[in-house]
Amino acid sequence: MLIKQSLCNGIGILDSLYEYPLLFLRIKIDCMFTRTFLLSPCIWLILSLVPFSLAAKAQETGNKNTSIFDHLSRPDVLEITIETDLSSLINKRKGDLSQAAVVFYEDALGKEYRRAIELKTRGKFRRRICQFPPLKLKFSKSELKAEGMSDLNDLKLVTHCLDDKEAGQDYILREYLAYKLYNELTPNSFNVQLAVVTYVDNSAEKLPKVKRYGFIMEDKDQLAQRVGGEVCDCLSPAKDSVATREEQTMALFQYMIGNTDWDLSMNRNLLVVRHAAQGKLLPVGYDFDFSGLVNASYALPNTNHGLLTVRDRIYLGLPTENESLKAAIQLFKEKQPRLLAIVDNFKRMDKSSREDVKEYLNNFYSILNDLEAVGAQAWYPLLNQPHGVSPVQTPQQAPTATGQSFPRK
Repeated sequence: MLIKQSLCNGIGILDSLYEYPLLFLRIKIDCMFTRTFLLSPCIWLILSLVPFSLAAKAQETGNKNTSIFDHLSRPDVLEITIETDLSSLINKRKGDLSQAAVVFYEDALGKEYRRAIELKTRGKFRRRICQFPPLKLKFSKSELKAEGMSDLNDLKLVTHCLDDKEAGQDYILREYLAYKLYNELTPNSFNVQLAVVTYVDNSAEKLPKVKRYGFIMEDKDQLAQRVGGEVCDCLSPAKDSVATREEQTMALFQYMIGNTDWDLSMNRNLLVVRHAAQGKLLPVGYDFDFSGLVNASYALPNTNHGLLTVRDRIYLGLPTENESLKAAIQLFKEKQPRLLAIVDNFKRMDKSSREDVKEYLNNFYSILNDLEAVGAQAWYPLLNQPHGVSPVQTPQQAPTATGQSFPRK
């Protein structure tokens, strides 16, 4: 009765909702029909507090299916501070380094968190060439379980690589954008969370703070569970063991962004998931900093495939027939307006970079249009040769990096 009276008088609403979310529903209805007016200010206030109350309750109780990645995810950028021995991290970045750190952040409801974690360097190539190493954040499993979260406690943090703030920012935003384009094409892709990371040195040297963009990647086991399978170390898989449509979507996406830094037979820069229901293998790409879309200064063209620049393209998917590939190409054509809109709306990247990315994507679509003009000729051999980024100059020729062109019907 006391709770009911408090609710109807608009007093103690938040506390009552927080402790008794189900009781609130009964009391609200009772209030509505025992008052001489149906929509009192008290009820409007109660209704406005429902989402916050339920979200707060869910945050407190947790969910065993919720991961630390989900906890850190939000529609916009995540602001996070990492306090660690920054001097050691930078000076010893080329080795296998593991050290203590503390992360600070606010959740989606504004609650502040301080978590002790283990910080590890990762990435064989990037550690050698980057001035700041890529990292792995290892959270406490027991702490996550105590909060009702899953025990998926390892998260990759893709960092800015270069000390040059402008170039480092552009590369990290372009690579993040590549993942968002991939997400638009298929759920068989890593979810990522953009972050502004402040690195604070707690060593005796007290290096200046470093504040840069980065992004956190979904745990590989979470991705596998999300798409209905489990991670598989399946080297040199037989063609009939691989899900055709999913492989083609992955390979065509890699072709679209101009990435050749992957290999299905070796599982290089690919997560392979064995689907529980289908039994087929789903290849999922990651690490796109060597792609033409990112166009990083440290990236090298894949000369093994005859590429002259990192902006050149070559299709490295499994051999296939036109009819099979046509369905995958149709998906990309249907998604063209949406993909370009994602680039346009990504205002954290400057306009010149957005225009460059859109031009690079439109060149990809020009190549797809050229395929339709070659008649019954097999498409796979045409795509499986180097193609430059020059736009089609005449109706009779689609230029490639080697000077070859698609023959017209």
